Amino acid sequence: MRHGIFVTGTDTGVGKTYVTAAILKELRRRGVKAAAFKPIACGVGGRRDAKIYAKLMDNEVPLDLINPVFLRHPLAPVVAAKLERRKIDLPRVFSCYETLLSRYSVVLVEGAGGLLVPIQPNYFVADMAKELRLPLLIIARLGLGTINHSVLTVRQAKAMGLKVKGIVLNDTLGRKHGLAERTNIEVVPESCGAPLLGVMSHGPRGVRAAASRICRALLD
Repeated sequence: MRHGIFVTGTDTGVGKTYVTAAILKELRRRGVKAAAFKPIACGVGGRRDAKIYAKLMDNEVPLDLINPVFLRHPLAPVVAAKLERRKIDLPRVFSCYETLLSRYSVVLVEGAGGLLVPIQPNYFVADMAKELRLPLLIIARLGLGTINHSVLTVRQAKAMGLKVKGIVLNDTLGRKHGLAERTNIEVVPESCGAPLLGVMSHGPRGVRAAASRICRALLD
């Protein structure tokens, strides 16, 4: 993770921000000059995510640098932009990323939704990751259905020439693990052909321990 990593998900709501924030906090605790970047935020919740990053970064840079494109509707960017009669300013996104790169050792880039979420007609989140030339960290739910979503995401990434650094399974429910959760830990990386970097649990001690393991894997 010499310069950065692109954080994507197998679906919307899998906890990309939760995991990214935990990694950012742990990196900074270790003395790494790290930043998070949310190129496109859709809806108030998306902007709130950017504010979480700003706070973890001690408000060192303006919010609009962390999140250069904010669309009011919680929809796919191409749809939200159309409703607002706006065009997503990709040159501004890339310029903000370069600015963050010039100031920080590591930049964690959080994509919108999954790899095939459209940003513009015929331009998807995966295309942005490719232009940024960043490897992927894939966040998936820990639970039933995640094998299919994870394999589809990894295969799409590889088909587009993107490098997959690894997968993080996020325990979004935080309840007692059933058979699906217990077997996911072995079956997901085996089926995807990508390493499992950690299982993100909930609660302060569990989060920090998981974030520490993930950071060690990313920094290797």
